[in-house]
Amino acid sequence: MIHTHLVAGKATTPIYTSHTADGSPVTTIPKGSWLGVIEKHLDWIKVIGTEIEGWVRKTDVEELPPLKLHAVWNPGKPVEYVMRSKAS
Repeated sequence: MIHTHLVAGKATTPIYTSHTADGSPVTTIPKGSWLGVIEKHLDWIKVIGTEIEGWVRKTDVEELPPLKLHAVWNPGKPVEYVMRSKAS
């Protein structure tokens, strides 16, 4: 279950396999990428994205109210979550 919506806050936000910083990131995602919160542990957040699942540091993400997000789907592509512009 997704508890909160976040977006990646760094130009390249690292995603880790566990909530410890002793390993290398398994991947990175670009700033503004949508993440759903699954679990929290101290300064770490377990997230799921459109194509990833893992842990991020709390300082590497920004909380985003759900009403500022909308889903975009194009046939043959994964669902994308994007921020709604002020004009929308």
